[in-house]
Amino acid sequence: MTRRRILLTGACSLTGSHILHQLMSSNVSVCAVVASRDKAEILQKQYSQHSSALLDFEIVPSKLRNMPGAYTEAFTGSPEPFDTIIHTATADSSDEADCLTRFINLETENLVDFLRSIKENAPRVRRVVITTFLSPFAQWLVAPPAEHNAHGSNPSSPRTSEVDFEYVLATSRASDNIVNDHLWKWAKDVGVGFDLVSVTAPSVYGPSIWPPKNSTDFEEANRRIWNICCNDPTDETTSPPYGIEYFTDVRDLAFAHVQAAFTPEAGNKRFVVSAGVVPPRGVITEFFLNRFPELGSRIHTGHSPPTRALSGNTPLDLVDTTPTEAVLGVVKYRPFEETLTDLARQILELNRRREWRRVIQS
Repeated sequence: MTRRRILLTGACSLTGSHILHQLMSSNVSVCAVVASRDKAEILQKQYSQHSSALLDFEIVPSKLRNMPGAYTEAFTGSPEPFDTIIHTATADSSDEADCLTRFINLETENLVDFLRSIKENAPRVRRVVITTFLSPFAQWLVAPPAEHNAHGSNPSSPRTSEVDFEYVLATSRASDNIVNDHLWKWAKDVGVGFDLVSVTAPSVYGPSIWPPKNSTDFEEANRRIWNICCNDPTDETTSPPYGIEYFTDVRDLAFAHVQAAFTPEAGNKRFVVSAGVVPPRGVITEFFLNRFPELGSRIHTGHSPPTRALSGNTPLDLVDTTPTEAVLGVVKYRPFEETLTDLARQILELNRRREWRRVIQS
Protein backbone atom coordinates (compact mmCIF):
# COMPACT_ATOMS: atom_id res chain seq x y z
CA MET A 1 0.00 0.00 0.00
CA THR A 2 1.31 3.46 -0.96
CA ARG A 3 2.37 5.57 2.00
CA ARG A 4 0.36 8.77 2.50
CA ARG A 5 2.25 11.99 1.78
CA ILE A 6 1.16 14.93 3.96
CA LEU A 7 2.16 18.58 4.02
CA LEU A 8 1.69 20.23 7.43
CA THR A 9 1.95 24.00 7.84
CA GLY A 10 2.70 25.63 11.18
CA ALA A 11 4.56 22.52 12.28
CA CYS A 12 6.30 24.33 15.15
CA SER A 13 3.19 26.00 16.57
CA LEU A 14 1.43 24.63 19.64
CA THR A 15 -1.26 22.91 17.55
CA GLY A 16 0.95 22.01 14.60
CA SER A 17 3.69 20.44 16.73
CA HIS A 18 1.17 18.12 18.39
CA ILE A 19 -0.29 17.15 15.01
CA LEU A 20 3.22 16.38 13.75
CA HIS A 21 3.91 14.32 16.88
CA GLN A 22 0.85 12.18 16.22
CA LEU A 23 1.54 11.89 12.49
CA MET A 24 5.04 10.60 13.16
CA SER A 25 3.46 7.65 14.97
CA SER A 26 1.62 6.72 11.76
CA ASN A 27 2.92 5.16 8.57
CA VAL A 28 3.00 8.46 6.66
CA SER A 29 5.55 10.76 5.08
CA VAL A 30 5.36 14.37 6.29
CA CYS A 31 6.71 17.61 4.90
CA ALA A 32 6.75 20.06 7.82
CA VAL A 33 6.48 23.73 6.85
CA VAL A 34 8.22 25.98 9.38
CA ALA A 35 9.22 29.64 9.59
CA SER A 36 13.01 29.25 9.64
CA ARG A 37 15.91 26.87 9.22
CA ASP A 38 16.46 26.98 12.99
CA LYS A 39 12.94 25.65 13.53
CA ALA A 40 13.58 22.88 11.01
CA GLU A 41 16.75 21.86 12.85
CA ILE A 42 14.81 21.67 16.13
CA LEU A 43 12.30 19.29 14.57
CA GLN A 44 15.08 17.31 12.90
CA LYS A 45 16.70 16.70 16.27
CA GLN A 46 13.35 15.91 17.90
CA TYR A 47 12.64 13.20 15.31
CA SER A 48 16.20 12.13 14.50
CA GLN A 49 15.12 8.49 14.46
CA HIS A 50 13.02 9.15 11.35
CA SER A 51 14.61 9.17 7.91
CA SER A 52 14.26 12.04 5.43
CA ALA A 53 11.81 9.84 3.52
CA LEU A 54 9.42 10.15 6.47
CA LEU A 55 10.10 13.75 7.49
CA ASP A 56 11.42 16.64 5.42
CA PHE A 57 11.02 20.41 5.61
CA GLU A 58 10.06 23.54 3.70
CA ILE A 59 10.68 27.11 4.89
CA VAL A 60 8.02 29.83 4.67
CA PRO A 61 9.02 32.86 6.79
CA SER A 62 6.23 34.23 8.97
CA LYS A 63 6.41 37.66 7.32
CA LEU A 64 5.59 36.09 3.93
CA ARG A 65 2.48 34.16 4.97
CA ASN A 66 0.20 37.03 3.92
CA MET A 67 1.77 37.20 0.47
CA PRO A 68 -0.02 35.60 -2.50
CA GLY A 69 1.69 32.34 -3.49
CA ALA A 70 3.62 32.13 -0.22
CA TYR A 71 3.42 28.33 -0.23
CA THR A 72 3.99 27.72 -3.95
CA GLU A 73 7.54 26.44 -3.48
CA ALA A 74 6.41 24.18 -0.64
CA PHE A 75 3.79 22.63 -2.95
CA THR A 76 6.12 22.20 -5.92
CA GLY A 77 9.51 21.61 -4.27
CA SER A 78 8.89 18.03 -3.17
CA PRO A 79 9.79 15.22 -5.60
CA GLU A 80 7.00 13.14 -4.04
CA PRO A 81 3.55 14.72 -4.58
CA PHE A 82 1.22 15.39 -1.66
CA ASP A 83 -2.18 13.78 -1.32
CA THR A 84 -3.16 15.59 1.92
CA ILE A 85 -2.52 19.06 3.30
CA ILE A 86 -3.17 20.16 6.89
CA HIS A 87 -3.05 23.94 7.19
CA THR A 88 -2.63 25.22 10.77
CA ALA A 89 -0.43 28.26 10.09
CA THR A 90 -2.44 31.45 10.46
CA ALA A 91 -1.35 34.61 8.70
CA ASP A 92 -1.31 37.62 11.03
CA SER A 93 -3.82 40.02 9.51
CA SER A 94 -4.22 42.19 12.61
CA ASP A 95 -1.71 44.82 11.45
CA GLU A 96 -3.57 45.32 8.17
CA ALA A 97 -7.09 45.34 9.63
CA ASP A 98 -8.83 48.22 11.38
CA CYS A 99 -12.07 46.46 12.34
CA LEU A 100 -13.57 42.98 12.66
CA THR A 101 -15.14 43.11 9.18
CA ARG A 102 -11.81 43.93 7.56
CA PHE A 103 -10.13 41.21 9.59
CA ILE A 104 -12.70 38.64 8.37
CA ASN A 105 -12.12 39.72 4.77
CA LEU A 106 -8.34 39.43 5.11
CA GLU A 107 -8.59 35.99 6.73
CA THR A 108 -10.85 34.88 3.87
CA GLU A 109 -8.52 36.28 1.21
CA ASN A 110 -5.48 34.56 2.75
CA LEU A 111 -7.21 31.17 2.90
CA VAL A 112 -8.67 31.44 -0.61
CA ASP A 113 -5.20 32.28 -1.92
CA PHE A 114 -3.85 29.21 -0.10
CA LEU A 115 -6.50 26.96 -1.68
CA ARG A 116 -5.96 28.54 -5.11
CA SER A 117 -2.25 27.81 -4.86
CA ILE A 118 -3.02 24.16 -4.04
CA LYS A 119 -5.33 23.89 -7.06
CA GLU A 120 -2.73 25.38 -9.37
CA ASN A 121 0.41 23.72 -8.01
CA ALA A 122 -0.57 20.48 -6.25
CA PRO A 123 -3.03 18.63 -8.53
CA ARG A 124 -2.55 15.31 -6.73
CA VAL A 125 -3.95 16.63 -3.43
CA ARG A 126 -7.23 14.94 -2.52
CA ARG A 127 -7.92 16.43 0.92
CA VAL A 128 -7.22 19.79 2.56
CA VAL A 129 -7.82 20.27 6.29
CA ILE A 130 -8.09 23.92 7.37
CA THR A 131 -7.71 24.96 11.03
CA THR A 132 -9.59 27.98 12.33
CA PHE A 133 -9.63 29.48 15.83
CA LEU A 134 -12.31 31.64 17.44
CA SER A 135 -9.94 33.65 19.66
CA PRO A 136 -8.63 35.97 16.89
CA PHE A 137 -12.20 37.04 16.07
CA ALA A 138 -13.01 37.48 19.76
CA GLN A 139 -9.99 39.72 20.21
CA TRP A 140 -11.59 42.32 17.95
CA LEU A 141 -14.58 42.42 20.30
CA VAL A 142 -12.71 42.47 23.62
CA ALA A 143 -9.24 43.91 22.97
CA PRO A 144 -9.00 45.18 19.37
CA PRO A 145 -5.39 45.21 18.06
CA ALA A 146 -6.15 48.48 16.28
CA GLU A 147 -6.68 50.18 19.66
CA HIS A 148 -3.31 48.92 20.93
CA ASN A 149 -1.57 50.13 17.78
CA ALA A 150 -3.27 53.53 17.96
CA HIS A 151 -2.97 54.24 21.67
CA GLY A 152 0.02 52.14 22.68
CA SER A 153 -1.94 50.39 25.42
CA ASN A 154 -0.93 47.12 26.98
CA PRO A 155 -2.30 44.29 24.78
CA SER A 156 -2.54 42.04 27.83
CA SER A 157 -5.18 44.33 29.33
CA PRO A 158 -8.56 43.96 27.64
CA ARG A 159 -11.37 46.44 28.00
CA THR A 160 -12.54 46.78 31.57
CA SER A 161 -16.25 46.81 30.69
CA GLU A 162 -18.30 43.68 31.19
CA VAL A 163 -17.58 40.91 28.70
CA ASP A 164 -20.74 39.31 27.35
CA PHE A 165 -19.69 35.68 27.06
CA GLU A 166 -22.52 34.63 24.75
CA TYR A 167 -22.24 37.67 22.49
CA VAL A 168 -18.50 37.14 22.02
CA LEU A 169 -19.00 33.42 21.31
CA ALA A 170 -21.90 33.95 18.90
CA THR A 171 -20.16 36.77 17.00
CA SER A 172 -16.86 34.86 16.77
CA ARG A 173 -18.66 31.75 15.56
CA ALA A 174 -20.59 33.79 13.00
CA SER A 175 -17.31 35.35 11.80
CA ASP A 176 -15.76 31.90 11.44
CA ASN A 177 -18.81 30.73 9.49
CA ILE A 178 -18.51 33.67 7.10
CA VAL A 179 -14.93 32.67 6.33
CA ASN A 180 -15.81 28.99 5.87
CA ASP A 181 -18.91 29.73 3.78
CA HIS A 182 -16.77 31.76 1.40
CA LEU A 183 -14.16 28.99 1.17
CA TRP A 184 -16.79 26.36 0.38
CA LYS A 185 -18.44 28.60 -2.24
CA TRP A 186 -15.10 29.37 -3.88
CA ALA A 187 -14.14 25.66 -3.96
CA LYS A 188 -17.48 24.77 -5.56
CA ASP A 189 -17.39 27.61 -8.10
CA VAL A 190 -13.89 26.82 -9.40
CA GLY A 191 -14.26 23.04 -9.15
CA VAL A 192 -11.32 22.01 -6.98
CA GLY A 193 -10.16 18.41 -7.12
CA PHE A 194 -9.93 17.91 -3.37
CA ASP A 195 -12.21 17.52 -0.35
CA LEU A 196 -12.28 20.50 1.98
CA VAL A 197 -12.47 19.90 5.74
CA SER A 198 -12.46 22.55 8.45
CA VAL A 199 -11.61 21.99 12.11
CA THR A 200 -12.55 24.85 14.44
CA ALA A 201 -11.27 25.25 17.98
CA PRO A 202 -12.72 27.81 20.41
CA SER A 203 -9.66 28.32 22.68
CA VAL A 204 -6.66 26.01 22.99
CA TYR A 205 -4.83 24.98 26.17
CA GLY A 206 -2.27 22.30 26.92
CA PRO A 207 1.40 21.44 27.33
CA SER A 208 3.96 22.21 24.65
CA ILE A 209 5.89 19.46 22.89
CA TRP A 210 9.09 21.25 23.93
CA PRO A 211 9.59 22.72 27.42
CA PRO A 212 9.15 26.52 27.25
CA LYS A 213 12.38 28.47 27.69
CA ASN A 214 10.69 31.74 28.63
CA SER A 215 7.22 33.20 29.12
CA THR A 216 6.91 34.26 25.48
CA ASP A 217 7.03 30.60 24.45
CA PHE A 218 3.53 30.04 25.84
CA GLU A 219 1.04 30.07 22.99
CA GLU A 220 -2.70 30.37 22.61
CA ALA A 221 -4.75 30.42 25.83
CA ASN A 222 -1.78 28.98 27.78
CA ARG A 223 -0.77 32.60 28.25
CA ARG A 224 -3.83 33.07 30.44
CA ILE A 225 -2.60 30.28 32.73
CA TRP A 226 0.92 31.70 32.79
CA ASN A 227 -0.44 35.06 33.90
CA ILE A 228 -2.25 33.38 36.81
CA CYS A 229 1.01 31.70 37.86
CA CYS A 230 3.15 34.80 37.42
CA ASN A 231 3.65 37.12 40.39
CA ASP A 232 5.56 39.67 38.29
CA PRO A 233 3.18 41.88 36.26
CA THR A 234 6.04 42.91 33.97
CA ASP A 235 6.37 39.28 32.88
CA GLU A 236 2.73 38.88 31.88
CA THR A 237 1.95 38.09 28.26
CA THR A 238 -0.84 38.85 25.82
CA SER A 239 -3.71 36.83 27.13
CA PRO A 240 -6.24 35.04 24.91
CA PRO A 241 -8.96 33.70 24.74
CA TYR A 242 -10.69 37.12 24.94
CA GLY A 243 -14.00 35.89 26.30
CA ILE A 244 -14.11 32.52 24.50
CA GLU A 245 -14.74 30.26 27.47
CA TYR A 246 -15.14 27.00 25.58
CA PHE A 247 -11.86 25.13 25.27
CA THR A 248 -10.07 22.12 23.89
CA ASP A 249 -6.86 20.41 24.95
CA VAL A 250 -4.29 20.73 22.17
CA ARG A 251 -3.74 16.95 22.16
CA ASP A 252 -7.43 16.31 21.49
CA LEU A 253 -7.37 18.97 18.78
CA ALA A 254 -4.35 17.30 17.16
CA PHE A 255 -6.12 13.92 17.22
CA ALA A 256 -9.14 15.48 15.53
CA HIS A 257 -6.90 16.83 12.74
CA VAL A 258 -5.29 13.46 12.11
CA GLN A 259 -8.72 11.83 12.00
CA ALA A 260 -9.96 14.55 9.65
CA ALA A 261 -7.07 13.80 7.32
CA PHE A 262 -7.51 10.00 7.35
CA THR A 263 -11.28 9.44 7.69
CA PRO A 264 -13.01 9.18 4.28
CA GLU A 265 -16.39 10.22 5.71
CA ALA A 266 -14.90 13.53 6.92
CA GLY A 267 -14.71 14.91 3.38
CA ASN A 268 -16.41 18.27 2.79
CA LYS A 269 -17.52 18.60 6.42
CA ARG A 270 -16.93 21.09 9.21
CA PHE A 271 -16.08 20.13 12.76
CA VAL A 272 -15.95 21.92 16.12
CA VAL A 273 -13.61 20.50 18.75
CA SER A 274 -14.57 21.52 22.30
CA ALA A 275 -14.41 19.80 25.68
CA GLY A 276 -16.70 22.28 27.46
CA VAL A 277 -16.43 25.48 29.45
CA VAL A 278 -13.27 26.69 31.20
CA PRO A 279 -13.67 27.05 35.00
CA PRO A 280 -13.61 30.60 36.43
CA ARG A 281 -10.24 32.07 37.36
CA GLY A 282 -10.92 31.59 41.07
CA VAL A 283 -11.48 27.85 40.55
CA ILE A 284 -8.26 27.57 38.53
CA THR A 285 -6.35 29.43 41.25
CA GLU A 286 -7.73 27.16 43.97
CA PHE A 287 -6.85 24.08 41.91
CA PHE A 288 -3.25 25.23 41.59
CA LEU A 289 -2.94 26.06 45.29
CA ASN A 290 -4.25 22.62 46.28
CA ARG A 291 -2.48 20.56 43.63
CA PHE A 292 0.79 22.53 43.43
CA PRO A 293 1.41 24.28 46.78
CA GLU A 294 4.88 25.24 45.57
CA LEU A 295 3.15 27.70 43.23
CA GLY A 296 1.57 29.46 46.20
CA SER A 297 3.92 32.44 46.28
CA ARG A 298 3.65 32.85 42.53
CA ILE A 299 -0.10 32.77 42.10
CA HIS A 300 -1.26 36.13 40.79
CA THR A 301 -4.82 36.72 41.88
CA GLY A 302 -5.21 39.79 39.72
CA HIS A 303 -8.56 40.34 38.12
CA SER A 304 -10.30 39.55 34.88
CA PRO A 305 -12.83 41.74 33.12
CA PRO A 306 -16.26 41.00 34.57
CA THR A 307 -18.04 38.32 32.57
CA ARG A 308 -21.79 38.20 32.18
CA ALA A 309 -23.03 34.87 33.55
CA LEU A 310 -24.13 32.14 31.17
CA SER A 311 -27.85 32.08 30.59
CA GLY A 312 -27.81 28.32 30.07
CA ASN A 313 -29.39 28.82 26.65
CA THR A 314 -26.30 28.95 24.45
CA PRO A 315 -27.43 27.70 21.00
CA LEU A 316 -26.21 24.16 20.39
CA ASP A 317 -24.89 24.91 16.91
CA LEU A 318 -22.33 27.34 18.33
CA VAL A 319 -20.43 24.50 20.02
CA ASP A 320 -22.01 21.40 18.47
CA THR A 321 -19.43 18.62 18.70
CA THR A 322 -21.80 15.85 17.58
CA PRO A 323 -20.24 15.51 14.08
CA THR A 324 -16.78 15.49 15.66
CA GLU A 325 -17.79 12.56 17.84
CA ALA A 326 -19.73 10.66 15.17
CA VAL A 327 -17.32 11.07 12.24
CA LEU A 328 -13.89 11.73 13.76
CA GLY A 329 -14.30 9.50 16.80
CA VAL A 330 -13.42 12.20 19.32
CA VAL A 331 -15.73 10.78 21.96
CA LYS A 332 -13.71 11.46 25.09
CA TYR A 333 -12.01 14.76 25.86
CA ARG A 334 -9.33 15.39 28.42
CA PRO A 335 -10.77 17.09 31.51
CA PHE A 336 -9.51 20.60 32.18
CA GLU A 337 -7.86 19.40 35.40
CA GLU A 338 -5.56 17.14 33.37
CA THR A 339 -4.74 19.98 30.98
CA LEU A 340 -3.94 22.30 33.90
CA THR A 341 -1.80 19.68 35.64
CA ASP A 342 0.40 19.03 32.60
CA LEU A 343 0.70 22.73 31.88
CA ALA A 344 1.53 23.59 35.51
CA ARG A 345 4.41 21.09 35.46
CA GLN A 346 5.95 22.95 32.53
CA ILE A 347 5.48 26.28 34.31
CA LEU A 348 7.15 24.90 37.44
CA GLU A 349 10.06 23.55 35.42
CA LEU A 350 10.50 26.91 33.71
CA ASN A 351 10.54 28.66 37.09
CA ARG A 352 13.14 26.18 38.41
CA ARG A 353 15.40 26.86 35.44
CA ARG A 354 15.02 30.59 35.97
CA GLU A 355 15.95 30.31 39.64
CA TRP A 356 18.95 28.17 38.76
CA ARG A 357 20.14 30.74 36.21
CA ARG A 358 19.86 33.45 38.84
CA VAL A 359 22.01 31.39 41.21
CA ILE A 360 24.62 30.78 38.53
CA GLN A 361 24.71 34.46 37.55
CA SER A 362 25.04 35.60 41.15
